[in-house]
Amino acid sequence: MEKKEIIRRLWELLIDAGYERFSNCSPEELKDELLVDLGLDSMGLLHLMVGIETEFGIEWRTSDVNSLTLSTLNTIASFLVMEAHNEVVQSYGAGQEAFVGESYFPLHHQPAASREQLLPVRSR
Repeated sequence: MEKKEIIRRLWELLIDAGYERFSNCSPEELKDELLVDLGLDSMGLLHLMVGIETEFGIEWRTSDVNSLTLSTLNTIASFLVMEAHNEVVQSYGAGQEAFVGESYFPLHHQPAASREQLLPVRSR
């Protein structure tokens, strides 16, 4: 799921939780606004977190529940994108790959091939 789709789904979760005032603006207009400034209270945040767990299949860790991660729709979506990438990395072996940009790169170094390994069999 792309980040823009995640932001839209988060916006829908807020509206489903009874925060109809969020429907007056598009998700794109609200994505960088502080949720607290938009009137989201602690119960609304709790509803949103439960909705995220259900919708995206994540389990909140204590370290994830902070004012930075949960400040805007954009920061929540970024967190969910990183969680998805971390899950992919872990499924290929913890510590073996890292997500950089749009590609996965191995973290371990391979020894360089020797000259003999690079030469064709007949010339050895």
